[in-house]
Amino acid sequence: MDSVVHELPDVMVKGGRPLAHINGSTITYDLPQIISGRQVENVYDALKLLPGVVERDGVLTLGMQSATVILNGKVTTLSLEELTSMLKSMPASRVEKVEVMYNAPAKMQVHGAVINVRLRQRNDDNAPLQGEANLAWNQNHNANYGERGTLLYNRGTLSVDAMYLHSHGTSYRTIDDFSHQHLDDGTTHDITMYGHDRSKNHSDTWRIGLDYRFAKDHTLSFAYNGIYNHDNVDSWQTGNIAGNALTRSHSLLQNLRADYELPFGLTASAEMTFYETPEHQTLASTMPTGSLRYEVENRQRVNRWKFSLAEEHSLGKAWHVNYGVVYTTSINHGSQTYSDINTPNSTPGNSLTRQREDDVNLYAGFNTNFSARLMLEASAAVEYYHSPSWKKWTAYPTMNLTFLPSPGHVMQLGLNYSRNYPNYWSMSPYTSYGAGGYNEIVGNPKLRPLDTYKLQLVYMLKSRYQAVVYVRHTSNAFYQTPYQRHDRLTVAYQVLNFNNDDQVGMQLAAPFSIGSWLNSNATAVAFCMRQKDDDFYDIPFDRKRLVGVFILNNNFTLSHRHDLTANLDLTSQTKAIQATYDIPGLWRMDAGMRWQFWNRTGILHVFCNDIFRTYRTDPRISYMGQDLTMKMSCYRQFGVSFTYKFGGYKERHHEAVDTSRFK
Repeated sequence: MDSVVHELPDVMVKGGRPLAHINGSTITYDLPQIISGRQVENVYDALKLLPGVVERDGVLTLGMQSATVILNGKVTTLSLEELTSMLKSMPASRVEKVEVMYNAPAKMQVHGAVINVRLRQRNDDNAPLQGEANLAWNQNHNANYGERGTLLYNRGTLSVDAMYLHSHGTSYRTIDDFSHQHLDDGTTHDITMYGHDRSKNHSDTWRIGLDYRFAKDHTLSFAYNGIYNHDNVDSWQTGNIAGNALTRSHSLLQNLRADYELPFGLTASAEMTFYETPEHQTLASTMPTGSLRYEVENRQRVNRWKFSLAEEHSLGKAWHVNYGVVYTTSINHGSQTYSDINTPNSTPGNSLTRQREDDVNLYAGFNTNFSARLMLEASAAVEYYHSPSWKKWTAYPTMNLTFLPSPGHVMQLGLNYSRNYPNYWSMSPYTSYGAGGYNEIVGNPKLRPLDTYKLQLVYMLKSRYQAVVYVRHTSNAFYQTPYQRHDRLTVAYQVLNFNNDDQVGMQLAAPFSIGSWLNSNATAVAFCMRQKDDDFYDIPFDRKRLVGVFILNNNFTLSHRHDLTANLDLTSQTKAIQATYDIPGLWRMDAGMRWQFWNRTGILHVFCNDIFRTYRTDPRISYMGQDLTMKMSCYRQFGVSFTYKFGGYKERHHEAVDTSRFK
C-alpha cells in the first residue's frame, strides 16, 4: 500500500463513467448507473431522472413534447393512466438500459418522441422460480391501498410469467366554481358553487404470459392481459346550485396477443382487444333557472384487431434497411339512454352509434454511417385512415442526422411529422352533465386528428450534459375548453380543434454530485407558446405566453452500511395558458426515505409529497366577456410501502394493452 501511495503522480484526474452513448439517432442511457444510490423504486420514477425527460401534468415529456414509452422495442398498448400505473408498479431494478429517440423512425410504429425501456429478461443467478410481493398504503385526504404479487418461471426454452394487482380505496376532492355570466336577455348571473366528490374504487389487473424458444432465433410468445375497474362516485354541490349526483361504472378490458420472431429479421404479430364500460348516473339539482332531474345509461364497447409484419436487412458497407406493414381495424359501439328526465333546457335525445375505423400503414427506412462522425437515419410511412368523419392518405417523413465533431461532443438534427387521433368517446354525439347540471359536456363527431411538425437540435457534452433547442407547430390541436353560453345559464365543455398550437424553446439538463453523499439532477426549460383559434364560438383568440420550468432532484446517502437513502425534490413552473385558460404558477417539494435490508430482499419506503400543499392548479378564464374561476383542492400525500423479493427476482415486462383512445 505504501508503494502505491509513493508512486501516485502529483496530479490526478478523477472522472465519471459516461451516462450515455450514441448509435445513429438513438441515445442509449445507462439507467442503472443513473439511479445507483438514488431513492427510486419503480421504472416511472427512474425515467424522470433521464436528461431531457420532464413530467408535466402527469405526462412524461422529452424535449417538452409528449413521449411514448415502449418496452423492449414494442409499442405498449395502454392508456396514459394505465401505462403510468404499470410503470410505477415495475421495480427499477429490472431495467437494463433506456433508448431515447427524439424522432422515432417509422419502424417503431410510433410518431414523435419515444422512450424505449430495455428490461432484463433473466436474473444473473438464473433461479427457475422468482417472485415479488408488495404492500402499499397512500394517504392524502383518504387512504388507498395496493397488493401485488408476481411470479416468473424460467426453465430451458420455456418461460412463464403471471401477475396480479389489486388496488382499492377512497378519494376525495373539492372544486369550487365562481362564474360571472351574461345572457342575451340582458340578465347577469353570479354563480358560486362548492363541489365535493367522493369516489370508492377497486381495480384488478392480471396477466399470464408464455414465451417458447423452440429453435435457435425462433421465439413464439403469447400473452393474455385483463383489467377491471369499478367506481362509485358521489358528487354534491352547494351554493347557487345545489344538487347531488350518483355515478356507478365499471370497465373491463381483455387483450390477447401473439408474436413470432424469425432469425432472418422477420417479426409477425396479431392482437385482439375487447373493451366495455357501462355507466349509470342519476342527478337531481336546483338551479336559478329551475330544477334538473334525470337518469342516464352510457355504454361504450370497442373491438379492435391489429396485424403487423416487419423486416430488417443489412446490405453491407454500413447500410441497413427496414420495411413493414401494419393493419388496424376497430368498431366502436356507443349508446346513451335518458329516462325520468326533467330539464329547464333542451332535452338531450337518446342516441346509438357505431363507428368503424380502418388504418393501413406501409413504411420503409434506412440508416447508414457516412463516416465515424456522420450518421443518417431516414424513413417514411404512408398511411390510409378511414372513419365516418375522416378519409385520407398521409405521408410521415422522419430524418435524423448525427454529427460527432470531437470526442465527448454530439450534435443531432431531427425533422419529424406526426399525427394523433382523439379518443373514441370525445367523438361520440353524446351529452352529459356535471356540477349539478351547470356544466354541459358535449361530444364532437367532427373532431379531426392533429398534425405536428417538429425541428430540433440536440447537443450532448461528455455524454452527461444535454441541451435541446426546438421549434414545433401543431395544426388542428384539440382541447376541451369551457365556454359560458349566452343563450342559457350553462357552461359548455366540448373538445374542439384549434388552428394551431406552437412552441419555440430550449431545455438544459445537468447531473452533478458532491462526494459520495449527494447526487443531483437539474433541469431548466424555457419556451414561448402560442395558441390560436379563429373559430372558437364568438370569441376567437390568439394568445402567447413565455413559460419556465425548473426541476431539481436530490438524493442523499445517509448510510452506506445500512443502505439508507433520502430524497428531497423541488419542482416549479411559471404561469402558463391553455386556450382561454390562465394557469397560475405553482411549485412543490417532495421528500422520502428508503431502507434496504435482509440482504436487499426487503425494501421499506416512506415518503411525503407536496409537503407545503402548493402544487394546486386553479385555472381562471377572464377573456372577452368570459369570467370563470376554479379553486381545486390540494392535499399532501403520505405513503409507506414494503417489498419482499425471493428467488433473486427482477420482474419481467409483459406486453400491455392499447386503451389510449378509450373513455
